[in-house]
Amino acid sequence: MELKSLVKIGLLNLITLFSKLCKIQNNKIVVDNFSGQGFGDNPKYIVEQLLKYRDSLDIVWLVRNKKTSQFFPQGIRLVKYHSFRSAYELATAKIWIDDVKNSYKPQKRKGQFYLQTWHGGIGFKKVEKAAEDTLSETYIRDSKHDSKQIDLMISNSEWVTQNYRNNFWYNGKIVKTGLPRNDVFFNDTEKIKEKVKEFYNIDPDTEIILYAPTFRNYISIDEQTKVCSFNYKKVIQAFENRFGKKFVLVKRMHPNVADQIPVIENNNIKDGSRYPDMQELLVASFALITDYSSSVFDFMLKSDKIFIFAKDYEQYIKEDRKIEFNIRKDLPFVFSHNEDELLANINSFNDQGMHKKVIEFKKKVKLLDDGLASQRVSNILIDKKES
Repeated sequence: MELKSLVKIGLLNLITLFSKLCKIQNNKIVVDNFSGQGFGDNPKYIVEQLLKYRDSLDIVWLVRNKKTSQFFPQGIRLVKYHSFRSAYELATAKIWIDDVKNSYKPQKRKGQFYLQTWHGGIGFKKVEKAAEDTLSETYIRDSKHDSKQIDLMISNSEWVTQNYRNNFWYNGKIVKTGLPRNDVFFNDTEKIKEKVKEFYNIDPDTEIILYAPTFRNYISIDEQTKVCSFNYKKVIQAFENRFGKKFVLVKRMHPNVADQIPVIENNNIKDGSRYPDMQELLVASFALITDYSSSVFDFMLKSDKIFIFAKDYEQYIKEDRKIEFNIRKDLPFVFSHNEDELLANINSFNDQGMHKKVIEFKKKVKLLDDGLASQRVSNILIDKKES
């Protein structure tokens, strides 16, 4: 770790120490999404539900860029992530909500409650303990420390619960509530579709193909750019031929590399990284193309039109990250190793056959998302706040 970072963490810890002289505020909740990202993922949907319940809550959201304030509802205070102020807010809050395990947090005080929602759900990539040989010493140390502070994790399936138990250096309570971010698939999806299309100035009659590749650690950004590219015009044309609709492609890079791999927009391609909420993009999309992103396991709650496109499948699992599934054998989604296969799979897509396979997979992992997760989690937090 760089000296500058060590000094800052030392100062943050010092501020935390002085803050402990202050009383814990029972109405304060401090929230982080992916180390300072905007209003999204599980924390967003929990907070939206909390705001319905209580108008007296002091909800603090830690952000890297306050320019994202336009996406936040009233009732949320934005505080700079990893700032001295954030150390004070964390030290004096009754509840912490986070979806990553390596963001800065002080030593939890007696009476504080930490909910870790994680950001993955059912996923391709082996994580935490299962991927220990690919993780940095700093991440492993931070994750183990974080696990000791967690009071509760939430799950949407037997698969996720077992993954937490086996790999997260965590022996605490896990509640099967469903994932709050997935409630969006059970609510008024038409309004969300309109909202997303209006954001990108997409015609209401035009459908969205969402392309959401994950990041790679084993290759350079230039190589990654090539791996995450294909002939968009041909793919759009294939969708139009197969489904008889007009399409536009929205490309959303993983937050880890979005700043380094820009998406050049035109009439046919839009930059999905400009939109703060991945779940709303999923809701608004007609089909999903990805490689190793856990978004497929959320999108299947809405649609079976999922296309796995992984040019580097063998190389990825050999040099980057082992994965939990044999993509070709264990999953219901069509797999494409190259662009020609992708076009062929789009042209020959079988709705009915795919639907049956997806239903069987949901049963296998014992998926329980039903649209009520945010309500269940919020009730737990309200009870903790008042205890």
